Amino acid sequence: MLWQMVFEKYAKAALLRQGSVALATVQTSHKAASRMIEALRRQRDVFSVLGGARVWEDVLWLVEALERAHPQLAQPTGPRLEYPWEDSAGEVWWPAKDLQIAQQLSDPRRGIAVRVLRFARLLDQHFEAMFA
Repeated sequence: MLWQMVFEKYAKAALLRQGSVALATVQTSHKAASRMIEALRRQRDVFSVLGGARVWEDVLWLVEALERAHPQLAQPTGPRLEYPWEDSAGEVWWPAKDLQIAQQLSDPRRGIAVRVLRFARLLDQHFEAMFA
């Protein structure tokens, strides 16, 4: 859930700095991160500064998966970031154990967590220049 919050806050800050959205919009939306990542991905100069194609693939997948699992955006019987959910058969599922994104991020062989952390660090370092 913290990953989702980090990317969401960066995205909202970027959108507000650029005047793309109103404050009221960012206060109620949980889909800002995927908009920011897609916009950044289209900028070739930023693309190379923040990592190669593999990093962007990981980050875009992560942000979209996190947004889909956000409690306000998840399906009624779908996976949730914050707390257990019940499927249509009445079985209870837990984020740390059953959320696909948690399983994939915790797999050291995939290396997704390291690449996304590196991306977040670079985004933080270059944020002022990108969204001035």
